[in-house]
Amino acid sequence: MKIIVSDGMGNEEEKEINTESISGKELLEKLDISLFVAMIMKNNEIVGENELLTSKDKIKILNMIHGG
Repeated sequence: MKIIVSDGMGNEEEKEINTESISGKELLEKLDISLFVAMIMKNNEIVGENELLTSKDKIKILNMIHGG
C-alpha cells in the first residue's frame, strides 16, 4: 500500500506499507504519527481513524501546522 505523507509545508514523501488493508489509526501508529497532529485523506476525502483503508485507495496523511 502506497501512502503520501505531507508535512503541511508543501513537501510530500511517498511511503509503502506491506498490507492490503489497515485502519486509519493502525496506519498512523505504524508511521509513528499522532492522530492529534494529522488528518487522513482517502480518495480526496477526510476520513476518521476507524476508516478501513485498502491498497486500492489513494491515501494521503496531512500533518497539520499549529501556530500562534
